[in-house]
Amino acid sequence: MSLQGIIFVDILSVGFLLLILNLVRTKKLNISYAVIWFLSVLGLMVIISVPSLLTLLPRLMGAVFPASALSLLAFVLIFLTLIFFSVQLSAISTRQIELAQAIAIKGLLAQEEITGPEKAE
Repeated sequence: MSLQGIIFVDILSVGFLLLILNLVRTKKLNISYAVIWFLSVLGLMVIISVPSLLTLLPRLMGAVFPASALSLLAFVLIFLTLIFFSVQLSAISTRQIELAQAIAIKGLLAQEEITGPEKAE
């Protein structure tokens, strides 16, 4: 990659890092998600900025061109991110069910206190 391309990607990456930090600061992004994105951007910066890594990566992956190796790496990153989000969504879904059940039980108990146990049905 040319020096201009490396500088462009590095400037873009610094912008992404600042955006991530700002989203965490304003509490619009959870820390666990921010760590994933922060490490991803830093990893991309290192791979792009160090030419020897950029030529080593395709050889290690069996790719012909660095762009195809970076595309595969991006695909793996996106796939891992989707798995992480799925785990988080499953935990939230389970918690939502537990909260809905607790609210229903609390409402039933409150209704039984007001009307008596035989009229709550």
